[in-house]
Order: sequence, then structure tokens, then C-alpha cells
Amino acid sequence: MKNNLTKRIARLGFAALLAAISALAQEHQWAGRALSDFELSIHEKLGALPSYGVFDTINFEVTGKTVALTGQVVGERVKQRAERAVGKVSGVESVVNHIEVLPASRRDDALRMNVYRAIYEKEPLKEGAVHAARPIHIIVKDGWVTLEGVVDSDADRGMFHLRALQATSHVSDNLRVVAPDTSATLNRAGQ
Repeated sequence: MKNNLTKRIARLGFAALLAAISALAQEHQWAGRALSDFELSIHEKLGALPSYGVFDTINFEVTGKTVALTGQVVGERVKQRAERAVGKVSGVESVVNHIEVLPASRRDDALRMNVYRAIYEKEPLKEGAVHAARPIHIIVKDGWVTLEGVVDSDADRGMFHLRALQATSHVSDNLRVVAPDTSATLNRAGQ
């Protein structure tokens, strides 16, 4: 049963990431910031990583031809694949990998699932929903939950924060609100 649930979550996360990538490819914008073609290539590589899902977050910063990776992931394999994938992007000369692999913990695993259910098993993020194009990442470390991602409005941000609070009182909210002028464009691209 745990295997089926894990597979379902992985499929949902992968579908959400593919939707996000297609939206980005059409608009070259994310959260109101225009991406260069170089940055878009890196973003697409990271979004297509096998095993990268809603319980991981990977960020990057470009300095010249060096890409610095940061974030937190639940498995060493995701960290290694991210470094290899970014290293293959044309124009990248070196990759500095500062991605943290979260410690294994049954308590954190249970908390991940509880927060996942609180956020994703209700509208508007239920499987197949339009808003799934911008997934909310749930990072859990030592019993503390951090929400990462982009939402359409401050109201959505508050709603998802409250949903996470249904599962635990230890929640940090790093959700960003998409810039007003790009929200409609991104929604159109995700439909």
C-alpha cells in the first residue's frame, strides 16, 4: 500500500512539473521574472529530474558560467542527478552543489504525508486541477515544515498555510505570489 501511495505521489508531482515546464517554455517567465534562455535550460533540466517531487526543492543561481545549486531533497540520488543534469547544459563550465540531503526519519515521512494530504487532497490542487501547474513543495526537516513554491494570490498563500497548520503547528511559509501581470498568462499557458 505504501508503494502505491508513493507511486501515486510521484506521478502527481511529475505531472505537475511537466505542466510547469511547458508553461515556462511558452512564456519564459516565472513569478514575474523573465528567465534568460540559459536559465530556462537549467530550470527545464532540473524540473525533468527523475525522482524530483513535491518533497524536494532545488534552486539555482548563475554566476558567469558557474551554477550554484541549493535546496533540500529527500534522497542523495536527486542531489547527484541535479548536479549531473545541470553540468550537461550547454554553457555551464562548473556546478557547485550545496543541496542538502534531508536526514531519514519516520516521523518526518509521516509528517510529509499528513501535510501532503492537507494541501493536495482538496481543491484547487486535487489531481488534475489547473493550479497543479505551480506545485507547492513540502520540505520537512526535524519536524519542521517549510512550504516552497509560487501561488496565484495572497489568499491562496494563506489558505495553503492554514492547510499545513492542520497537520502541524511548525510551519514556515516561503510561498511566493506570482506577479499580477503574469498570473493570467501563466494560467492560460497551464490550461
